[in-house]
Amino acid sequence: MSIDAARLNALMEKTYTAETLTDALEQIGCDVEDVIELTRYRCPNCAALNEGSLGADTVKKCGVCGHAQEEGFAVVDTVTAIRLDLLAARPDLFDIGGLARALRGYLGEVRGLPKYPTKPCEVVVHVDPGVRAPDSLWPFIACAVVEVQPLDDESLATIMKMQENLHWGVGRDRKLASIGVYDLDTVEKRIHFRTLDPDHEPFEPLGMPGVQMTGRQILAEHPKGMAYAHVIADHARYPLLIDAKGVVLSMPPIINSEPTKVRVGSRRLFIDVTGRSKAAVTNSLNMMVSSLAELGGQVFTVTIHDGDTKRITPDLTPRHHEVELAKAKQWLGLPLDADSLTDCFERMRLDVAPLDAERTRFAVTCPAFRSDIRHMVDLLEDAAIGFGYENIKPALVPTMTVGGARPEEARSELVRQAMFGLGYTEVMSLPMTTEADHFTKLRLPVPERFVRVANPKLKALTVVRSHLMGGVLAALYENRRRPMPVRLFELDNCVRLDDAGLNGVVEERRLCFADIGPDAGYAVSRANLDALLFELGQTATYEAVEHPSFTTGRVARFTTDGGLEGHIGELHPEALVAFGLDLPVGLVELRVATLEWADGES
Repeated sequence: MSIDAARLNALMEKTYTAETLTDALEQIGCDVEDVIELTRYRCPNCAALNEGSLGADTVKKCGVCGHAQEEGFAVVDTVTAIRLDLLAARPDLFDIGGLARALRGYLGEVRGLPKYPTKPCEVVVHVDPGVRAPDSLWPFIACAVVEVQPLDDESLATIMKMQENLHWGVGRDRKLASIGVYDLDTVEKRIHFRTLDPDHEPFEPLGMPGVQMTGRQILAEHPKGMAYAHVIADHARYPLLIDAKGVVLSMPPIINSEPTKVRVGSRRLFIDVTGRSKAAVTNSLNMMVSSLAELGGQVFTVTIHDGDTKRITPDLTPRHHEVELAKAKQWLGLPLDADSLTDCFERMRLDVAPLDAERTRFAVTCPAFRSDIRHMVDLLEDAAIGFGYENIKPALVPTMTVGGARPEEARSELVRQAMFGLGYTEVMSLPMTTEADHFTKLRLPVPERFVRVANPKLKALTVVRSHLMGGVLAALYENRRRPMPVRLFELDNCVRLDDAGLNGVVEERRLCFADIGPDAGYAVSRANLDALLFELGQTATYEAVEHPSFTTGRVARFTTDGGLEGHIGELHPEALVAFGLDLPVGLVELRVATLEWADGES
C-alpha cells in the first residue's frame, strides 16, 4: 500500500517529515518498505486513478473496472508516498484515514477513544427469505450511508483503495465478504437483497456502459467476473442488490452496476457489505465507515428488515475488556503504574477507567473497528506499543546458567541417529487423530478414558494420541508406490491419562518404526530392534504375548535393563486392510522416556 505523505500530513494537526512518519508507522507495527515517488494514471474507461512507481512500466490495466489496453494510461501527476506492507492483524490501518487516526494518538495529538456519532436515514433494506435459506451462498448483509464532501480524484481513489484492501484483508479476497459503494442519489431508498437467475435479469455491469449482461455472461466475459467466478459459479442463483424501481446496484461479490457507480462529485454514499461470514461483514462495514468518518464524513444508519427481525447498521458500540495492572507488569516486564498504563492505552486510542479505588483493575474500552482485540493479551500488546518498543531496555536474566539438552532429548538424539544408520526415514504425524484411526483400525478396544478434545475444530482431530502406530502406518500407505522395502520411524510425544501425573496425564517420548515389503516381518524387525538396543548399550528380554494389533504367535513384549519397554510383531491382516496396505508389515513401538515436568513448566 502506498500512502501520499502530503495527504497524510493534511489529516494530522502538525506537519511531519516523511522520516518522522515512517518511524512512527514502524513503531505501531507497520512494515514500511521505502519512501518513493509515485506516478498516478487515469483509466480511460472508468476515470479511476491507478498507481505505479516512478520508472516502472506504464499502467495498462485498471484495478477498479478491470479495463485493459495495449497503450499505457495517461499520467495525472507524481507524488511522494510512503510504501508499506498491509498489516494483516490490523485491517483498520488499511487506509489513510485509519493510519492518520492511529498516528495522531501515538504522536500525542489526541488521546482516547475516537467517537463517531451516527444519525438515522430513510434508506431501508429488505432481505428476501431465499437469501437466508440454509444452503444460501451469501446470507449476511450490513449497510450504511455516509455523507462526504463532493468527491474529487483523490478521495474517490482513496475509497476504492480502501474497498479493495478490506476485500483482501477481512473478506479474504471476497471469499468471506465483499463491499459495494454506490452513489445514493442514483437509487431508490428502498433496496432489496435477493437472488438472481444467472441466465435472466441482465444489467449493465461497471466498466461496460450500454452493455446488458446476465450473471453468467459477467462471469464468463467481464474482467472482474472472470477473476472471481470461482466464488459463486457453482451455485444455482447469485446474490443481487436491486432497488424498488428495478435498478440493479450490484451482483455481490463480483461487480457493481454502471448506473449506480460513485463518480467525481458524488456526495452521498450508500455502502453495503454482504458475505458468508457475519463477523467479516460486520467488521468490514465498521472499518469502512469509521475511516470515512476520519476523512470528514457523517455516518447514517440503515434499517434492515430480515424476516421477522429489524436491525440497525452499522453498530459502532464500543466493547469493554478488563485488564489487571499486576498482570500487565508481569507479562510485559515493564515498570508500569496506573498512570503510565493508562497513558499507554490512551495513546493507542483506547479509553481506560479504574474498576477499584486502588486502581489495580481497569476497564478498557475498544472501538468497534478494532476487530483484532479479543483478549487481554491483545490489549497488553497495545500497551507495549503505546509504551514504545524503543523505550524498552534489554536486561540480563537474573540467574546465569548454562543451558543443556533435557535427558529425554539427549536419549532421543541417540535413538534418531541409530535409526538413520539402520536405513529408516523419519516421519512426523499430527499429535491429534480420530478414534477410528487410533483404535478401531488397529483392532484395539476403545478405552473408557482417554484424552479427547472437548471442542475439536475438525472431525479428523478429536483424540490426542497415546501411541505412534497409526501415524506411521498412515505414512506407509502414502509411500506404498515406492520401491520396497520402505522403512519409516517416528520419535515423538504421546499422552495417556494417569492420576499420578501433572494435570492428570503422563507425557511419554515414544519410538515407532515399521518395515513394509515382501520380506518384512518379525525376524527383520527383531534384528533391527536388537541393533538399536546395542547402539544404546542395552539388552532386551522378550516375552510372547497376545496383542490385537499383531498376528498371533508373531508378537512379543520386551523390556530392557535400561528401562525401555514396548511391543514388536507382525501387523494383523485386518489392520493391514484397514490401513490400505497389501504387503506384510513388521512394527516396533517402545517407550523411550517419560517426560518429567515441574509444576508450572510447559
